[in-house]
Amino acid sequence: MTPKRGITLYHSPASRAFTAYWLLEELGVAFKVQTVDIRKGDQKKPEYLKLNPSGKVPTVTDGKVVVSENPAICIYLADRYGYGGLAPRIEDGDRGAYLKWMVYSTAVLDPLISLHPKHIDLPGTETGFGGFDDMLGVIEGALSGRKYLLGSKFSAADVMLGSTLSAALFRKDLPEPALMDYNARLARRPAFQRAADATWPAWLFAGT
Repeated sequence: MTPKRGITLYHSPASRAFTAYWLLEELGVAFKVQTVDIRKGDQKKPEYLKLNPSGKVPTVTDGKVVVSENPAICIYLADRYGYGGLAPRIEDGDRGAYLKWMVYSTAVLDPLISLHPKHIDLPGTETGFGGFDDMLGVIEGALSGRKYLLGSKFSAADVMLGSTLSAALFRKDLPEPALMDYNARLARRPAFQRAADATWPAWLFAGT
């Protein structure tokens, strides 16, 4: 798989690649989609491992630039194609919080919502990502009285954190109604809906 000119998203349906897909839709840039079906093991094929040795999705190529890991992809794309809009500028006072939420999404939120349903809840002092209840309190506190993570302005941080929250709420891995209002605001965005229609197969919703 040789990166070509322009943006290509290496994506698998019903996966964390939804995050990058949604952000690309928000940015309104042209991109191609290359399906890497993780249920068939495509992510472990030699040609894909040349792009992403971890054998995970998503991966984004932009010409000769190759980026993997969702926070890195979101930071790269938002800075390159949405700087000053979806990505606060370096001198913007919100830049620090923006970067914090980008990292928090996979460094704290993702591991905790993966472990909690398995009844693995370690004391917050024993791990770098803290405790489940602490995490909920942090996010709920950040959104209290706010429409989005940075206040009234939607940013790529909402894509990064919001996509993780949305998947967890769909799986019922987060207690309801925690964060449901925030998730509903995000899900009403046209770019979210386009990404969901393109990446979440209809069979996931059968019987729901």
